Amino acid sequence: MQPGEPILLICHAFPPVFDIGGRRWAKFAKELARRGHPVHVIRAEKLPGTPDSLWNEDGIMPGIIHHPLPRRYPSVLLQQNIHSLKDKLLYRFWMLVLPLLCKGNWYDHAVLWRKQLKRKAAELIRAHGIRQVIVTGFPFHIMDHVLGLKQSFPELHFTMDFRDEWTWASNYGLASIGARRLRQEKEMEARVVLGADVVTTPNEHMVEHLQGTYPGLAHKFRLLPHAVDPNDFDRSISPAADGTFRMVYAGSLYGAAEAQHYFTRLVQAFEGLRQRRPEVLARSRLDLYITGHNTRWYQEQVAQAGLTNTICFHVPLPPKEVFKKIRAANLVILYIPVANKNILGTKFQEIFFCGTPILHVGEPGLVSRTIHERQMGSSITVDELGAELPRIIAGERKVDCNPAADHSAYLLAPVTDRLIAEVLV
Repeated sequence: MQPGEPILLICHAFPPVFDIGGRRWAKFAKELARRGHPVHVIRAEKLPGTPDSLWNEDGIMPGIIHHPLPRRYPSVLLQQNIHSLKDKLLYRFWMLVLPLLCKGNWYDHAVLWRKQLKRKAAELIRAHGIRQVIVTGFPFHIMDHVLGLKQSFPELHFTMDFRDEWTWASNYGLASIGARRLRQEKEMEARVVLGADVVTTPNEHMVEHLQGTYPGLAHKFRLLPHAVDPNDFDRSISPAADGTFRMVYAGSLYGAAEAQHYFTRLVQAFEGLRQRRPEVLARSRLDLYITGHNTRWYQEQVAQAGLTNTICFHVPLPPKEVFKKIRAANLVILYIPVANKNILGTKFQEIFFCGTPILHVGEPGLVSRTIHERQMGSSITVDELGAELPRIIAGERKVDCNPAADHSAYLLAPVTDRLIAEVLV
């Protein structure tokens, strides 16, 4: 890629849109713009009344130029609670009609984006002489929509970013769309892989899967890890020596039924501690900064157990503030559902970089192995939580952690070096 070369990034959930899906490319866009590459971002317009993205500060860096498009997706389908008769009728209407208007996954918010997306992308490519186009899902309509641009602009270099295990997992509504639509989604994935110049993914497990699925196109796949932004951290912070054992959980609670089972075991661990070691419970505290969904059920379980002074819920915070809380804690709890046991999501590299001991709660897999290999903590299963967490809080079991472990390879600057050298060629 040439110095100062412009880039077109297509990311539906880019900040200020409040969605975890924009974090990865907000960071890369920030670093690319800092290096002198204008980054033109096509994103969805922000919904009225919604909070700003937690990564909004990254998305408004000089050199990042926003081009928001109308969402087109029926807004009533995005509502968590529907009360009025009008909204109930609209909801039923779109639940019947929207599947008739598109193939594949009709829960994909970009299903109706094709015309306006191609028009805006072509306009920007012509106006700014853009050669590099990066597209990240929702899977897979947003990627499939833009493939035809190569007919008009054969010089384009397409990078398609697969952030998650999309067609081989159950995320993004894929578990409920039926066999025919799932087959259509996989056909879209195959078209995207065939039409892309490079396909990036954040972990080796995904690269291996894609290379096995498309052996004739194995050369297209590149590992591009999630990057840690050192500007988000204040490493001078440490736990207070006041006798309180502080724990933090930050992020989403993935997998509804499984997450509820985990949380039930978590509450039971504190109930057991109250029965056996009430003096230890009195000097323990768990602060939760849960993003992405309603926490009412979880708060009700805590209230029913009489633990509201020990397990405390907070509104989501910007990353810099969350990392301060993690640095000030004695332990960070990292719950991972079975489906994600081999996926190193965005928050992993950041939590590793914090240096706070990690207690991973979940099944053995890439996550648990990585935590062990990088000397960042311990791993237990959900069913071990009730017995082991009280021992950890009481100091009877140590969570091993090497705060001097080297994670520099995952910092934003070296990962962006890889992006430029290996992807945006």
